[in-house]
Amino acid sequence: MSNPEIQRIKDQFAGGLWPQFLESVEIGGLRGWTGQSVNFRFPVVGIVGENGAGKSTILKVAASAYDPKQGKGYYPSDFFPGTHWDTVSGVDLGFRIRRGDETRSFSIRKPSKRWSFPETRYSRDIFWFDVSRTLPLDASAGYARVAKLAAGETATAPLSKQFLGYLSNILGRDYINARFAAPDVNKDRPVGLVEREFGEISQFHQGAGEDTTLDLIHAIQNVPDHSLIIVDEVEASLHPKAQRRLVRVLLNLSRKKRLQVILSTHSPFVLEELPPEARVLIVPSTDGPNIIYGASADFSLSRIDDAIHPELYLYVEDKTAEILVREILASHPDGGDLLARVQISPVGPANVVRMMGELAAGDKLPHKSVSVLDGDMEDAPGCVRLPGGDAPERVVFGGLRDAGWPHLDARFGIGAGALFEHLEDAMRHENHHDWPSIVGDRIRKSASSVWEIMATEWARHSLPEEERDQIVNAVRARLA
Repeated sequence: MSNPEIQRIKDQFAGGLWPQFLESVEIGGLRGWTGQSVNFRFPVVGIVGENGAGKSTILKVAASAYDPKQGKGYYPSDFFPGTHWDTVSGVDLGFRIRRGDETRSFSIRKPSKRWSFPETRYSRDIFWFDVSRTLPLDASAGYARVAKLAAGETATAPLSKQFLGYLSNILGRDYINARFAAPDVNKDRPVGLVEREFGEISQFHQGAGEDTTLDLIHAIQNVPDHSLIIVDEVEASLHPKAQRRLVRVLLNLSRKKRLQVILSTHSPFVLEELPPEARVLIVPSTDGPNIIYGASADFSLSRIDDAIHPELYLYVEDKTAEILVREILASHPDGGDLLARVQISPVGPANVVRMMGELAAGDKLPHKSVSVLDGDMEDAPGCVRLPGGDAPERVVFGGLRDAGWPHLDARFGIGAGALFEHLEDAMRHENHHDWPSIVGDRIRKSASSVWEIMATEWARHSLPEEERDQIVNAVRARLA
């Protein structure tokens, strides 16, 4: 994720330039939710979780936050109807919204048969796009008749030059024109057409991703400023490059029109285009959904993948900590057995590691886990800390320097004098995260290979046994 749009949005959002913003929803009494809150911390948010985890419930509750009588919107009953099979009662939905400089909180309830609303509701235009948008046009209501009987057009509405550019960018091809025609048999069933080098084709003959994206771009073109846009399974029908480009377009539009966008997704390509504060992971448990903010894209998607079945997960911040934990375990006489039974997973910033530890300590996860915080973090429930009381790079570089840089010249295949000079020079840089890459640039190795070698030698020569055993014993205890 290197989109400069992200930083522009961060700066403007911090400056309060989104005058309408849904800050949070609280859900109780619906589909296993027991009062959990979901906070929206960025103008464009991606919600991820396995099927049935509660993503669509969050989107539907968010869409119900504003008064549909004064704008385009929805009632809770539009999404949560009572049926012969479903009794919807005991529902308590809480909302916190920002309007200008003021923040308001209110609830919508359904204690028994009827929904109860606050005396004052606030208006905002809501645009809801569910997975039905991916249906082929001839499978949508009324369009089969249009395909068979239309003999002309009564009106046409072209995409603007700007939004034609968005369409071309997302799908990776240059469109000459795009428009929506009102057929003479039913003007309320418009048909989208795109013009390419070989001519014009309608949505009856477009590819699924082309059809879906044309509809979405056409709808967003007419969205008023400050609206709330909600898209379920935003990646549907799109290849990875198109998914990334669509998210970038939504980010750009969010900034220009001060839109709030809430997406659900199963795609790593979507999550990778969003900053950590824009990712919300839903992890189901017997007590209802757990909400985790800022998880890495890899970890978020690993939670909905059954490819790996370890006995124990070890959660760490990043690849640096993953390598160090692996070498710490490998340095123990029983390390081979332990490593065969665990999966070390980078999950994102320290707050995510800490949250996973707290959930594990409360038996709120469906699997065994131990969280491993960096050494410079404070203790937390369900967590152990890496040795040394400082950031991993400082601990490893400092420990190896105190030991005289043992065996590193042989491991790196470079003379000791030159290597030690490079190592000492790297340690003079203020940002310790850059130390492995600085050394790697000097000796023509990748930062990850430099770090792996140094972590291995540090675990062999500088790691105190008692500190190694603290981590090993925590793993053994959880496995038992």
